[in-house]
Amino acid sequence: MTTAALTVLAVGLLLLIAAAQVRRRARASAGSLPTTSEDLHAEIAAELARNGDVAAIRLYRQRTGASLVDAKAAVDRIGRQQP
Repeated sequence: MTTAALTVLAVGLLLLIAAAQVRRRARASAGSLPTTSEDLHAEIAAELARNGDVAAIRLYRQRTGASLVDAKAAVDRIGRQQP
């Protein structure tokens, strides 16, 4: 490999590492997170009622760091518990 190719590869890897650290820090310092599972449940239920499934799933993922599949399943469970 040429020096230019190695440089591009190294910069790309550093950018990926930096992006992962930024995401991790953003999740760790995500403002006013619910303190209990009941608070989280209430917040997700309210978001579900206000803005629908997609917004509730997005909020659940932001608050918990869950995968898309896990967040969808959790929001579905919360939605079934609503009157």
